[in-house]
Amino acid sequence: MNTEVLVLDIHAHVYAEALQHRFPGLKIHLAHDITEVPADVSKVEVLICFGIIITDELMRRMTALRWVQSLATGVDHFLRCPTLRREATITSGRGIHGPSMRETVAYHLLSLSQIARQRHADQQNHHWERRLWSLLAGKMAVLVGIGVVGTSIGELLKAFGMTVVGVTNTPRQVAGFDEVVGREHMLAAAGQADYLIGILPNTPENRGYIGRDVFAAMKPSAHFVNVGRGETVDEPALIEALRTKKIAGAGLDVFAAEPLPKDSPFWDMPNVVMTPHVGGYFVEYEEYIMPLVLENMEHFLAGRMKEMRNIVKR
Repeated sequence: MNTEVLVLDIHAHVYAEALQHRFPGLKIHLAHDITEVPADVSKVEVLICFGIIITDELMRRMTALRWVQSLATGVDHFLRCPTLRREATITSGRGIHGPSMRETVAYHLLSLSQIARQRHADQQNHHWERRLWSLLAGKMAVLVGIGVVGTSIGELLKAFGMTVVGVTNTPRQVAGFDEVVGREHMLAAAGQADYLIGILPNTPENRGYIGRDVFAAMKPSAHFVNVGRGETVDEPALIEALRTKKIAGAGLDVFAAEPLPKDSPFWDMPNVVMTPHVGGYFVEYEEYIMPLVLENMEHFLAGRMKEMRNIVKR
């Protein structure tokens, strides 16, 4: 009996073609969005998708599910589904996002330091003004959360000539970092930062972790950048800090509510640069994730599930 696979993604056909070529015995169902999911998914053993579009109602119908391959690093959307089978193995896309996330951080840092919003307005208004801007070289960046992505970001920031400090639960020597400290030193590190960069995942211990006390500790000239998860930040406290100039500005790729509500104050704040949660999503995405998907599928079909990459502990 052929293994049934549901690929749910806007580019589902790309994954399906690669999987069918490598594993011709698979029975693959394609769905470019949730409305295209087959009515009967009771025999589907494998789900390949981003968690952001998953519903618990779909999980409830997948009674034969054995493996979920998340196309993202984060798997919190899957874990929040009460009816996700306990027997199902979850693997993540961890390890492919270093290049895209460091470039996203670079975009936000440079947009803030190079006063990009003012320059764009000048261009729109045909206004010539040689505005002064601030170097990243010589500044301190404090990264909250260190892993594959954090290491990649740290190496890039060192190339800019910045001092790079990490804050983590497990202090250790990390390539690209001048110093790594424990969470008990968070406020002291925030107080020294010129750029405080959040790359935390959405876990119970991280929700709201970057809050009022952190922003109060920061210098008025400092900026906050978040490319982790919006839930890790106390957004009302951030908005207050931005409005009252307790901090100079922010670069935000992620938010607690997405899409960002049209009435959110962030839209109109002159000291905020925003991107719509695209830090880990780029044109070449399938090229980066496909080798991981194919490798894990090979292990799955051979009954070597313990050898799959990026197994998530539940």
